[in-house]
Amino acid sequence: MIERREYEMSLKPRRIYSEQWSPSEEQISSIFPVDDLISEIGRNPGIKVFRDEEIKKMYPAQYNISVQARAHNVGLVELLQEYYEDYKGKPEFEDLVGIKLPQILWEDSLGYEDKLISLHISKLNNQEIFINDIVLVKNEDFDILNDEIIDKVLNNLKAFAKEQDVRYLSGYAANRSTLALFKRKGFQEDKRELIGNNYLWKIAEVTGEQLPFYVEL
Repeated sequence: MIERREYEMSLKPRRIYSEQWSPSEEQISSIFPVDDLISEIGRNPGIKVFRDEEIKKMYPAQYNISVQARAHNVGLVELLQEYYEDYKGKPEFEDLVGIKLPQILWEDSLGYEDKLISLHISKLNNQEIFINDIVLVKNEDFDILNDEIIDKVLNNLKAFAKEQDVRYLSGYAANRSTLALFKRKGFQEDKRELIGNNYLWKIAEVTGEQLPFYVEL
C-alpha cells in the first residue's frame, strides 16, 4: 500500500518547501563559550560542526523532527499521516513530503556514549529557527551545566537567530521539566494558532512529551 501511494504521489505535481541561510563561520563558532565549558567539564569538549546531508546521514530521525514540524505548520496533514510513522527515521522522509530545511549540528567529541554538549537547529521558515535538539550537561550522570553557561549559549543562539533575520526561536521540549527550564530562560508555551501549534500543544499536554515552546526575538 505504501509503495502504491508513493507511486501515485510521484505522479502529482507537488510544491517544494525549502529554506536557505548563509551564516558565516564566525557566526557558527560564536554559539559556545569554550573557555567556560573547559572550566566546567574539566577539558576541551572539542566541539565539531556538521551540516545538512552529514546530519541526515548521522541522525535521520533527529534530522526529520523539524521537517515534520514544518509539514504540520503548512498543513500537509495527509502526507504526514501517510509517511511519518514509517519514514520518520529514514533519510527519504524530506523527499516524500517535499520539505528541504538547512540544518546545523554542534556536538562534543569527548568520546562518551551520549553527548554532553550538543545543539541541532534548522531554518524552519523565513521567520523562525527551530531547535531540533539541545543537550547541555557536564558529565556522564547528566548533571546540568551551571546557569551562567546555559544563559550564554541561549543568548548566543538568540543573537545568531537575529543575525539570520528571523523573528522567532522555537522547539519542542522532550518533557515538562525541560519545558520548565526553557520557561525560566524567557521562552513560553507555543500555542500559536497561525501555524497550528495550538493543536499540537493540546496533544503534548496530554502526553507530557514534545511540548512546543518559543520566544519572540
